[in-house]
Amino acid sequence: MQTARIRQALGQGHQFVFVNGNVPTQPDAGAAAISDEYFGYVGNTIQEYEDLYHDLLDVVHSQGPFDGLMGFSEGAAVAAWMLIENANHPLTFGPLQCAIFFSAGVPFHPDVVRTGIVRPVDPAIEGEMVQIPTAHIWSDENDVNCEAAQSLASLCSANVRETFVHTLGHNVPGSKSDSGTLVGALRAIERTIERARDQIS
Repeated sequence: MQTARIRQALGQGHQFVFVNGNVPTQPDAGAAAISDEYFGYVGNTIQEYEDLYHDLLDVVHSQGPFDGLMGFSEGAAVAAWMLIENANHPLTFGPLQCAIFFSAGVPFHPDVVRTGIVRPVDPAIEGEMVQIPTAHIWSDENDVNCEAAQSLASLCSANVRETFVHTLGHNVPGSKSDSGTLVGALRAIERTIERARDQIS
């Protein structure tokens, strides 16, 4: 798993639930080949968006509530979509307190399940929609989601937002990196978790 070293470094005080995509897809350019088959979260039809929405609700109801979300690439975009839905319709996905995004893709607007219209969320129009602590980690070299990751950061409150930019391409620090890059990413993540704890204490 790409986040294995991150999770190990964070310690045993955290539990993780993994939600796999079930939509057959092609891997992003720059993503390391780890399988003969690839599955994503987001399909091409409104029904697939609605299915994703209800599948995630099922996960939250059956295995949650969750304190936070963590995602890479398309998974990070889906995590952001959940936070935006919570911002517009509080507690839809439970009392989420923080999120960590690695090389996030552009989130689509959660209103797709109500309007049937798929559109990306634009920070220039929507502003800072997400008010909980977030960490945004991406690469400024060879990352297909560099601009998207910056756009997502702009959707999150600057007062409780951490960013860390590395040079490892479309990868999670720790999966193929030197210890310095891993340490930098962990600092951003740990500050985010501390902020979330401070807000509920």
